[in-house]
Amino acid sequence: MVGKLRGERVVKAGDVSLVPSPRKAEWSGWWVREGACAERIVPGLGREEYRIGVGEGGVVLEAGGAAGAFYARGTLEQIRRQSPAGMLPEGRVEDGPAFGVRGYYLDVSRGRVPRLDRLKRKVEVLAGLKVNRLYLYMEHVFRFAADPRIAGNEDAFGAGEIRELDAFCRERHVELVPSFSCFGHMGKILSLPGYRELAEAEFPAPDWESASWLQRLRGATIDAAMPESRALLERLLGELLPCFSSGWFHLCGDETHDLGKKRGVSGAEALGELYARHVRWVAGVAARHGKRVQLWGDVLRKLPGAVAALPEGAEVLDWAYFPSNAIDGGRFFAEKGVRVAGCLSVRGFGAVFPAVEEAREVIGRWAREAEACGAAGIVNTDWGDYGHFLMPGCAWHGIAAGAEASWGGGRAVAGMGRGGAFDGAFSRAFFGEGGEGVAEWFSRLGSLPPVLLSWPMAAAGGKPAGCVVAPPMPDAAACAEAAEEAEECARGFGSLPAGGAGWADGTDLAELALAARFAAFAARWGAGAVPEALARELDALDQAYGELWLAGSRPLGLPDLRARGFEALRRLLRRE
Repeated sequence: MVGKLRGERVVKAGDVSLVPSPRKAEWSGWWVREGACAERIVPGLGREEYRIGVGEGGVVLEAGGAAGAFYARGTLEQIRRQSPAGMLPEGRVEDGPAFGVRGYYLDVSRGRVPRLDRLKRKVEVLAGLKVNRLYLYMEHVFRFAADPRIAGNEDAFGAGEIRELDAFCRERHVELVPSFSCFGHMGKILSLPGYRELAEAEFPAPDWESASWLQRLRGATIDAAMPESRALLERLLGELLPCFSSGWFHLCGDETHDLGKKRGVSGAEALGELYARHVRWVAGVAARHGKRVQLWGDVLRKLPGAVAALPEGAEVLDWAYFPSNAIDGGRFFAEKGVRVAGCLSVRGFGAVFPAVEEAREVIGRWAREAEACGAAGIVNTDWGDYGHFLMPGCAWHGIAAGAEASWGGGRAVAGMGRGGAFDGAFSRAFFGEGGEGVAEWFSRLGSLPPVLLSWPMAAAGGKPAGCVVAPPMPDAAACAEAAEEAEECARGFGSLPAGGAGWADGTDLAELALAARFAAFAARWGAGAVPEALARELDALDQAYGELWLAGSRPLGLPDLRARGFEALRRLLRRE
């Protein structure tokens, strides 16, 4: 018999901290030697529910189904990484999700197209966080045989890659849901010769390459009433949808800015009919491929008559990303009998680093809203406005916070404040031994004045690349203080061991340190640093950024971002 090791106690609650936090975890206070592990399926538990028992006789994993067993093994691995070699804390875990839908939605269309190997690594971490849906937002980054001009390069996803990723996700109980713009945000497609006349209002630039970032971001809305529009979409969806095993298709449908303009249709009722008619038609195409449709909720909120006309079984993803937003969309749709999931954000769009504390606030509010209205779940978005400057490693805190909220619901919110239980668990899970407190560096960097974190950096004193007007620059003294803060964060991230036992790898650590250096650069600019010194620093940042981009993303978006961002900053430094 293996006895308890009475020389060693689990003294602090933080000695074993899990993300997402389990429904119930009880520890006796003693370490025991790790014995044999037995697994069994237990009737009566939900398919994602599980229990873990650790004692002198070994480990017992009980689950309601294959997904629950997978999550139990993942939790046990987290416990093992925080325990002395060959030991485990004696105790019991009982766990299950607050929501059936726990999603992550990644923009792959606005400059940064991840390499397949890095996407797979991301899926492994998402699965460890018990996220069970992954969306890749596509406007044009798929190599359609029907028209190779749509992708236009070899950096887009091929059908074989999507099928490979789909299988990889299924093995980890992550559903890869196809997401393709079929209404608004079709700028790349509708900028091409032969398709320009299919837009409600013609794309405002001669071609995609010469369009500003704002023109690309706004995109174009397809004239859904034209037979040629339907024929095009049917061809494209006929290629894309069979690559996915999911029973869902996200048709997007957001921000249809020009809806009805070509024919002078106006008024909420008439526009609602036009909008719902197209959604129902797309749903019919999806149904022929064995899929039901999902769509964003923003247009439906403005055209409430369209809600009643949605196809049967449709699911709405309603988004609100800022503390100033009214987070009540879950209730709006639930009261109308529509299945809804709440959508929040890591808040890294158009930035060198996410607004961590604002994201945290909105995530907590959505967890309570979704639970109160009986929503299907929560989907966390990661957008790439203005060339997708944000480096992937910088989003991990927001991703993990979204996973915590979607797994634990309102129960988890109490521990999600700055410096709370979630931050401790996140730091240990991602950065391993010696990583305690790393979450605070995320908070400190993400709480710098927004102008210092914007991209293209508004510290440049202008509006490069058509970026929106930024908040005013702090005074020189405040900028100098911010530069010191950012440098301290850079040193902290740079000091972490690349081979730690956490989920973050060496590329993540390099990206975090580099993001802090960018913030310090912007602050030094605002503090009045010598232009020649800033130019040298910018060259070094440019080189380091390019190397990290190519370490995880396909090449094409990088030259565009450099031309519209880095070169714009250089011109401003030269006062051209």
